[in-house]
Amino acid sequence: MIRKIGQGVAGAALLIGAVTVAARLVGFGRYYVQSQTIGNACLSTAYNTANYVPNIVFELVAGGALAGMVVPVLASAASRSADDPQARAEAGRTASALLTWTMLVLVPLAALIAAFAGPVVSLLAGDGGETGTCDASQAVAAGADMLVVFAPRMVFFGLAVVLYGVLQAHRRFMGPALAPLVSSLLIVASHLVFESVNGEAAGSLDGLTTAGELTLSLGATIAAAAMVLTVLGPVARLRLRLRPSLSFPPGVGARARRLATAGLAVLVAQQVALTAVVRLTNDLGEDGAVGVYTYAWALYQLPFAVLVVPVATSSFPVLSTRHADGDRPGFDTLAASSTRVILLAMGLAAGVMAAVAGPVSRVFLEGTEGGVPAEMAAGVAWFAPGLIGYALMLHLARVLYACGRGRSAALASVAGWAVALVAQIVLAHAAEPTEVVGRLALGNTIGMTAGGVLLVLTVLRARGRGALAGTRRAVLAAATGGAAAYGAGLAASAAFGDVPKWMCVPVGAGAAVAAVAVFAAVAAVADRPDARALLERLPLRGRVRTGPGADRDETPEAGRAPGGAAADAGKPADGGIGAVRAGKAPDDGDGTAAGATAPDGGDGIAEKSGSADG
Repeated sequence: MIRKIGQGVAGAALLIGAVTVAARLVGFGRYYVQSQTIGNACLSTAYNTANYVPNIVFELVAGGALAGMVVPVLASAASRSADDPQARAEAGRTASALLTWTMLVLVPLAALIAAFAGPVVSLLAGDGGETGTCDASQAVAAGADMLVVFAPRMVFFGLAVVLYGVLQAHRRFMGPALAPLVSSLLIVASHLVFESVNGEAAGSLDGLTTAGELTLSLGATIAAAAMVLTVLGPVARLRLRLRPSLSFPPGVGARARRLATAGLAVLVAQQVALTAVVRLTNDLGEDGAVGVYTYAWALYQLPFAVLVVPVATSSFPVLSTRHADGDRPGFDTLAASSTRVILLAMGLAAGVMAAVAGPVSRVFLEGTEGGVPAEMAAGVAWFAPGLIGYALMLHLARVLYACGRGRSAALASVAGWAVALVAQIVLAHAAEPTEVVGRLALGNTIGMTAGGVLLVLTVLRARGRGALAGTRRAVLAAATGGAAAYGAGLAASAAFGDVPKWMCVPVGAGAAVAAVAVFAAVAAVADRPDARALLERLPLRGRVRTGPGADRDETPEAGRAPGGAAADAGKPADGGIGAVRAGKAPDDGDGTAAGATAPDGGDGIAEKSGSADG
């Protein structure tokens, strides 16, 4: 039945889209489970601080390079492998070399991180300043013990990136789509087991037992391993001969090196900003502030992943093809129309997100050890306005990469992250401990907005006004609609502000419905054509037309880059404080630039259409 549904682009897109949305929702839900089981104080600080280390180190050393490299170097051979034994052999040699180099780099690195777990966690944890009640040495000791177990995740992240890319280059997307869902479910299970084994330690390190600690750390590591195990079967069915090898086929190694270094500056900027946030929350915030920031960031990522990433990833390969074909009008038309849809989507998301900040934060934190809902609510509310800039940074960087302006895209993106870093440092140091999460979110919004504006200006210089035609109207509709949606949703939630916690879910849902209704009314007046286009692009509503000109306005055959190359490499998706992936062809974020972000177990995976086999 699945294979029948998956026949053709439309069926496969529907199937992969459904699995991807489910993975995103479960990935977000696991943060709720985490908040209810480990609390939001000292244990949360130790767990989350250690949890970020494998992600940061992996990204800096290999993540962005692999995510931008795998599909492009495999695509040509993979496209011919079904009927050409030589092409299959070439794909096997390339995949073998990628896997071997990944293991050669990441296994010693994981061992090194495990050996120096104490100093690494101490660097990120700080001394807690004068805030909170956590014993810094106790938090560092617990975090270091967890990091020893977390460290092998870097190896699994690397293997997952390569294997997902191998599958996607062969247009097999179901395995990579399912893997993060399985991983998130395993993390949820580990937290529930922890509650039964050592639940009395929630929020505190005093009662943490060895069994409880291993349940948390091993659970996350097993979840990362599951991201690899889930796709071993689909990879085996490709019948590639995989064996240890350091040699690429002729000409492939040089291309792999070029792709690996593309966008390195953006990746470094993102990870420096992430590292600073972890240290700032631990040093200046209340106990567990790093966990609260993570929950707010997870909510921030949800609409971005569900509404923006599918549009950006489906547009990128078609933009690349039109540029290669010299189709300037077609390129500019698609760039402008996709940008307008993204602007409206994020205007809607910003209004809804800010409106439900209060009820959602109460659901997450009220009644938990160390939880202060107002801290998370401030973070969610201040993150919300940055969604528009954040989305523009992803999408317009891809527009620039598609037309050969990767350097300009990278410079604008780095500038945006640099502004965010400076703003977060300044605002956090000027804040009271209870305000740190909100100030850091505001700093992020300032940086993403600056980056989005810079990328708009860069596109105008590179392509002219045609590539952004109609975006003024869309910006006006997004801003006014988002503000009106926020007001309506806030009024709806404020009317029931004193309800018990269990009522926060229906109150939040009602606020969201009110916000969506008001936004729809405003957008229908201010920008009806793009509002209709947004409605048609909502998850599971996409339509694929056939016939002349069908590719102009509808989602194209995603996953196809110029010349028939698969456009997107799979990799583990963001599991915490992530980063905009600039200009890459792969997955949840990109193609030939940097910015892949590894999960701490996995939330989502690239939204791709193509074969549902796997």
